[in-house]
Amino acid sequence: MKHILLTCFILLGIQVYSQKSIQLLDLETEHPIALAHFLYQNQKGNTNANGEFTIEYIEGEKLYLSHVNYGKISFTNSEIKTALQSGKIYMSKTYVSLLPTTIIARKRTAKESETMQISSSDKLSHDAGEFLSQSGLIGGIRKSGSYGFDPVMRGFKYDQLNIVMDNGMSATAACPNRMDPPISQVPLNMVDRVEITKGPHSLRYGNSFAGSIHFKSSTNGFADKASAFGRASGSYESNGEIFRTEALAGAKGKFYNFGVFGAYSEGSDYEDGNGDKVASGFNRRNIGLAANFKLSNSQNIQASANSNYAEDVDFPALNMDLREDDTKMISVGHKITFKNSALASISTSANASFVDHEMDNLTKNLNPRKVNAITKAETKNYAFRSEAAFQFKESSLFAGIDYKSEEADGTRSREMLMGPMAGETAYDNIWQDSKIEKLGVFGEYHFSVNETHFIASSRLEHNSAESKDEAENFVITNSKDPSDEMNFSFSIGASKNLSENLRMGIWFGRAERSGSLTERFINHIPVDVDPYERIGNPDLDPEINYQLDYNINWKTKYFSLDINLFNSWLRDYISSEIRSDVDPLMASAPGIKQFTNIDKAVMRGFEIGFNQSITNNLYHRLNLAYTYGKNKEINQPLPEIPPLDIRYSLGAHLCKQKFTPELMLRYAAKQGRIAENYGETETPDFTVLDFKASYLFSDHFQIIGGIRNLFDEAYYEHLSRSVKGSNQAIYAPGRSFHLTLSLNL
Repeated sequence: MKHILLTCFILLGIQVYSQKSIQLLDLETEHPIALAHFLYQNQKGNTNANGEFTIEYIEGEKLYLSHVNYGKISFTNSEIKTALQSGKIYMSKTYVSLLPTTIIARKRTAKESETMQISSSDKLSHDAGEFLSQSGLIGGIRKSGSYGFDPVMRGFKYDQLNIVMDNGMSATAACPNRMDPPISQVPLNMVDRVEITKGPHSLRYGNSFAGSIHFKSSTNGFADKASAFGRASGSYESNGEIFRTEALAGAKGKFYNFGVFGAYSEGSDYEDGNGDKVASGFNRRNIGLAANFKLSNSQNIQASANSNYAEDVDFPALNMDLREDDTKMISVGHKITFKNSALASISTSANASFVDHEMDNLTKNLNPRKVNAITKAETKNYAFRSEAAFQFKESSLFAGIDYKSEEADGTRSREMLMGPMAGETAYDNIWQDSKIEKLGVFGEYHFSVNETHFIASSRLEHNSAESKDEAENFVITNSKDPSDEMNFSFSIGASKNLSENLRMGIWFGRAERSGSLTERFINHIPVDVDPYERIGNPDLDPEINYQLDYNINWKTKYFSLDINLFNSWLRDYISSEIRSDVDPLMASAPGIKQFTNIDKAVMRGFEIGFNQSITNNLYHRLNLAYTYGKNKEINQPLPEIPPLDIRYSLGAHLCKQKFTPELMLRYAAKQGRIAENYGETETPDFTVLDFKASYLFSDHFQIIGGIRNLFDEAYYEHLSRSVKGSNQAIYAPGRSFHLTLSLNL
């Protein structure tokens, strides 16, 4: 009797699996994925408009699904049974991974080796630039010990990199010396993942001249029943007495999801490996709101607002310290999806940011003190974007229009304390009430030919610039204002799976970028590596980047190897040269440099990433990055190019995956290729060892602790600026103990 019942259940199980329909859904939106191709032994076809397809179960066979926007994925026999029982399969959009892209993700995924994880302690980071510098791919220009790290990727920096959040939101630095770079305004505790695209190959969200860093906030899902959610984290770091905390509280239901978040961080001077104090005090706080409302099954609207505030931040490499930086960022977005139509969706968003910045030298230890200087500046940033997504049978298309306006204004006051002008106050018009407007149209087409995936993208952008309040000393050296330029950028690339484990991609792009507010309009302010005052040049030609990228990925169940090679040919590269016919405003400046174009320059290099699971519990990772840059006009290296950077990690998942200790070794080679005409000096090599461990007590509570710079090494980064008035670089912190507690409800 038992055998009969067992046989019946087996037959019943097979019958349940046989001829059953499965629906393919987007993991984030839960919208059906139409026109995806499936292959199951001899059964093949495409999903219908509702994302459904039907298969007859075959014991031991693999199911293959592929889509131009979701990549190719296989399912094992047990996974197929689960899908047949639930009737659903979820896929995440992976077309971005076809680009030369690194994804830093908070959530663990089945493809963990392709991502860097954002831990609870990372969410506490008060500076997104410092967080990104944990990757060997990205360095950071450091003018302060603990704040305002400006990212450098493959030797490209500032406006050569496109830094946005959630499809277009960004801020413009008000400080001429970028104490407040755009990346410093990102509330990292609300970021779900960071997509780093290397090269001029992602043109949908702005002019990605040399790469883009796209911060994406957490997915705001809905729930069948009203429920509350929240989390809180706190950390302490011994060296510098750094205290950080962040929290989130919210509620969600069938048609809504909203949350209120906030963070507070403060720190004081730290000790470097030599035992010397480094001025690095800071105070940082932010508060914000994010909401998502479901208007119908096909429409939703999202809104966010956040306020970032920093005060009393030490910048030992600059003439001034940050006194106050008050930034407001607002964003509203709407999305509508369509069924049974080639037009899949329309996404529209508008955002704005406002930065009020004040800095002074009043707390600087100056002997003798010749001048009291105060600078007050502000920027305004407005943007609009609308994009339509089309899904055809064998291809997809994104097309849209966007607009961005950047405005900057500010004045520096100099109260003379010594000399013939003692008692008088001079006022300098540093930004000249300048403005840049960009109006662009863009398109990105995804298609496949014989299992080779292609992405072709282009952007046509009108760039206009003007200053409404020209300074007299600026007009003497410049005549062309305003300016209007039309910039054209495009990229074409292909990616092909050579086998189940091996994938190769090759990309060529051309990007054109007009000068930034600084490069066009800054007025007698030292803003670069050397102490020369800079003046803008409205007559700059747009710089052009012709770049070739090649990447190959070899991946098995237990390891992955990524190799990325690039070569960039630069034309009309924006640099600066000495103007001996113009006198500086400050006696401390050796002279004046004006922004100008270099006829030819090159950058080339590579990144290598290796991940391996040595056993079920033991893993290790290796990452290398190197860039070579050369100014071919004067046959000298380009400035601020990071040296060879090697990082190795060895870790283990113990105690049923709850306990994870990890050792991290970093080696940075000597940088002897320096731009002497920019005042650069050679940087010695260094080796640093860190240790950290995390323990997951439950699904709700986690503790993370460790030691940074375990052997108290005295070192400094090549991209660290020197302490003002000396040739001593800003040394990194010495040994430091840290502890993080995280509660997730």
